[in-house]
Amino acid sequence: MKVIQLNRAKKQLLARDENSQLVQQLYAEYGSALRRFIRVRSRLSDNDCEDVMQEVYERLLKLDDLTQKLSGRMDTVRNYLFQIATHILIDRDRRAKVRCSDNHVSEQDTAIFSSIFSPERALQNRKQLREIEIALAEIKTSHKQAFMLNRVEGMSYREISDALGVSVSTVEKYISAALVAIRAKVSPI
Repeated sequence: MKVIQLNRAKKQLLARDENSQLVQQLYAEYGSALRRFIRVRSRLSDNDCEDVMQEVYERLLKLDDLTQKLSGRMDTVRNYLFQIATHILIDRDRRAKVRCSDNHVSEQDTAIFSSIFSPERALQNRKQLREIEIALAEIKTSHKQAFMLNRVEGMSYREISDALGVSVSTVEKYISAALVAIRAKVSPI
């Protein structure tokens, strides 16, 4: 019984050696074409493309009868490699959909998001808003009205001039004066 298991183990080792030599030959001959095929087909990054190529050659190495499979189809070896790559790309796409990788938020994005919406930042924003409100309370009513209609209501200078019954240049002066007063009173973040 042990002799049979040893013979099987030797055959498997010899097959692996033959497979690895054949895979090295395939890589040398078809590696660049396969890489181009993967990049065009999937638009992956260089690292992901190399991962797919690694998986292709890994699958080839795992085949027990690789030389027999390829001996009858040496004219279509390239197509066989492309077919394996296509299946790997489909598998990767399915896994990505299951894992919802499109909804994944990177650690870098989280850090940016948390700094923008941190409690300290919210406190600074509330303080700055109070300063703006105080500055607006101290300026002329016409200036405040023009500023609020433009910045809060989103009205154009022409619409404001019609609403207030003044010229467009006067509206520009009102808003400019309001901005100068606000900048003078409000401390930058």
